[in-house]
Amino acid sequence: MIADILRTETAEKHKKLESLMFVHDIMNHTLSVNDYKKLLTINYIIHQRLENKLANMLETNLAQELDMNSRLKLNALEKDLAYWNIDSLTLPALDFDLFIPDQNNAAILGALYVLEGATLGGNVIKKHILANPNFKDNGDGLHYYGVYGTELGAKWKKFVSIINEKVEEADYEVCVNSANQTFDNLIRLSKQIN
Repeated sequence: MIADILRTETAEKHKKLESLMFVHDIMNHTLSVNDYKKLLTINYIIHQRLENKLANMLETNLAQELDMNSRLKLNALEKDLAYWNIDSLTLPALDFDLFIPDQNNAAILGALYVLEGATLGGNVIKKHILANPNFKDNGDGLHYYGVYGTELGAKWKKFVSIINEKVEEADYEVCVNSANQTFDNLIRLSKQIN
């Protein structure tokens, strides 16, 4: 099944990204507000550049099956930017060429695997940030990390079920390459922002 292959084949890049995205500080409740703003900026730029493109590139029936409109996170990120007084118009331009997958469902689903996977960890991240004294009384600035709320598990299971069903074995490599290049987008942007 492609979901298991994706987890294995992207593990190295996932680990590298975590090392750049303050995971240690989040888990130890020492994340600074300034570093949290960097996280928001990275996620906002990637979603702003990719989210609607990916949703619109999917075949209509697949987008409907995934309920893509309910998976869009840009609005939550915009609320967080506003809460933390981050002006989206002053964010840095990318200093690298952003990878955008070809209009191929397997490639698009590979990229979405990365964005959906980030959301999966969001509830854990949110709990740790709320336990951090630097974020006392700032729960209203954490929309992105709790974007699916109680639907998180169900949405992830549905996503995994759909990609396992829709990505054929002949397209596994395309899907994995797209996921890894989407991780590269985040890694490069994390290095640029940090």
